[in-house]
Amino acid sequence: MRLVCIGKAGIDLYRTLSDSETSRHILRFYHPKEMPWGVTLEVATVSSGLSLTSELRWYIMRYMREVLFEDTEHAVYLTRDLAREVYETRSAALIDGWNISFRVVILNDGTSARLPDGVPVPDGVVQTFRVWGLAREHP
Repeated sequence: MRLVCIGKAGIDLYRTLSDSETSRHILRFYHPKEMPWGVTLEVATVSSGLSLTSELRWYIMRYMREVLFEDTEHAVYLTRDLAREVYETRSAALIDGWNISFRVVILNDGTSARLPDGVPVPDGVVQTFRVWGLAREHP
């Protein structure tokens, strides 16, 4: 399972995490993979990914625009809040055709945006993620 961390525009997320002794300590077993727009991390389970994001909370708030959990069963990504609802509180159950979906796109200028389904993808998109989320997260 992959955890996708998208940095805020202008932030070299890999370098930021590598330069901090605290985040290096937290990530020592995860071997972050540098991407042009952030980092990806391999985690064993959703619960281990949630635990990791809990430890990285300060870095997420300060340096990251999005954190997505890969859901291989449904071939989509989950927002952090939806992953928490499904796997920690068990207050939601994922089903095929989840009704709250959108795309997270990364543009060539380093910015990212959430696009509702049906909205055309703008020019300059370098990466697109199909995402399921909660109603309050829908763009």
